[in-house]
Amino acid sequence: MNLEISPIVLDGKRVRLEPLTQEHAEGIYNCGRTETDWVHLPRRSFVDIADTKRWIEKASLSSDQQAFAIIEKATKTVVGSSRFLNIRSEHRGLEIGWTWLESRWHRTGINTEVKLLLLGHAFEQMECVRVEFKADSRNARSLKALERIGAIREGVLRKHMIVQGNHARDSVYFSVLDIEWSDVKSRLLRLLDR
Repeated sequence: MNLEISPIVLDGKRVRLEPLTQEHAEGIYNCGRTETDWVHLPRRSFVDIADTKRWIEKASLSSDQQAFAIIEKATKTVVGSSRFLNIRSEHRGLEIGWTWLESRWHRTGINTEVKLLLLGHAFEQMECVRVEFKADSRNARSLKALERIGAIREGVLRKHMIVQGNHARDSVYFSVLDIEWSDVKSRLLRLLDR
């Protein structure tokens, strides 16, 4: 079991996930300013570069998270971010979350490859037995995407967190277990081949 947090780079065909650092601040700010891309996340879009740097700093200081910048390899462009979070070594589990992409990268296969890289690392290198996801119940696109990759819907935590606009968000939980990883991996690879 290896759930230690250490800087890793995950390299795919179209994307590279790099440990999120202040060097990514300008790229993260440039792709993270559109309010509609953040409507279902706990916070609003970035208001300026200082706000972006604070967000990156907070992510990097957390002891149970590993944040990544999502880089589109052909253009070397930062297109979003994702994280391992709620890393629980004693239970061999973690969450994949805080995933967002600039809207022009939606429906391009980028998010599918990000999930393949993160899930692959979690199950094959970190030896997780459970990887979970949660999404705002109002976020139909994310709910559909999680079902599409084969994650199992587990239930809803009602009024789970207070988010933008003082909204009491219901969070829908999904998971993939180690015994399901082979089927989910095959499904992700098929989706990427389309």
